[in-house]
Amino acid sequence: MLSMEQVRAAIVDDEDEILDLIEQILKEEGIRTKRFHCAEDFLSVVEKQGFDLIISDLMLPGISGLELLQEITSRNLNIPFVLITGYASLDSAIDAVNKGAFFYIKKPFNIEEIRFVIQRLHQKKNLMREIDQLKEEIKCLQAKLKHEVHEVKETLESIPEPMRPFSLQASADLGKALSAIEHLGRLKIDGLISEKEFGEYKGKLLRRIV
Repeated sequence: MLSMEQVRAAIVDDEDEILDLIEQILKEEGIRTKRFHCAEDFLSVVEKQGFDLIISDLMLPGISGLELLQEITSRNLNIPFVLITGYASLDSAIDAVNKGAFFYIKKPFNIEEIRFVIQRLHQKKNLMREIDQLKEEIKCLQAKLKHEVHEVKETLESIPEPMRPFSLQASADLGKALSAIEHLGRLKIDGLISEKEFGEYKGKLLRRIV
């Protein structure tokens, strides 16, 4: 699980009082912080320094908080973005969320609101990590399955001509290898393959699917 000590937050605000307050709250939660007085300064380092959270005021000198959010989104940085504003309205909140804001806080905010955001961030980061792990596991399973299917296909292709129509179907699904063994049995019963051939081909199939 991702601990708060591993989280690094960027705070963007032109008011030192707000920067001090947010920084204090985050540090109490064990989060490392870096502060910026304008969006331009932050954008100059965001891709060089790893951040897990961005907290920005809406009204900034130069590039606004909303424009900063759009720039972060356009760069595909995938960093949770919290927008803080003293000019909150339903329309601006909806606009911020539509542009990718992780959370939207109205001034004056209280400590619990910031802590709630941190809790949500913690949950999201751990969930994303679990999803990434599952994706890797699935990727490994797919690679293994692809390899096993290829091996089964090669084995089936080595079987005599009477089995070829069936072997083409079996190559698409490992489960069909079991049916191939049944088909071998029928070929043996019909006298198309010998007892020895049946044993050899069955052994090859079993070694591929076990």
